[in-house]
Amino acid sequence: MKKNIFIILITFTLAKFTLACDFNDSSFEQDEVAIWLGSNSLFSKAYRDGKCVLDKALLNVPLEQRKIIANLIAKSYAKDIKRTKENSTYNY
Repeated sequence: MKKNIFIILITFTLAKFTLACDFNDSSFEQDEVAIWLGSNSLFSKAYRDGKCVLDKALLNVPLEQRKIIANLIAKSYAKDIKRTKENSTYNY
């Protein structure tokens, strides 16, 4: 189940066409992280796409709660990575 969700998230993140955000929007012109990352790399485009998806999903959530949710999502990825590393040490 988690693999399916991860694949869907990656697909949305790496897709050139995103339904969540319009890149003509000036919101990234003021985003210090987006400016620091630039706009030429796959990583910076993934950041922008991911941020757009989260912003749209959390549109009616206060900013402080958005931060908490984003941190929880990041921690869930850290746990997935740790679990994957633990499972890779087992000999099957």
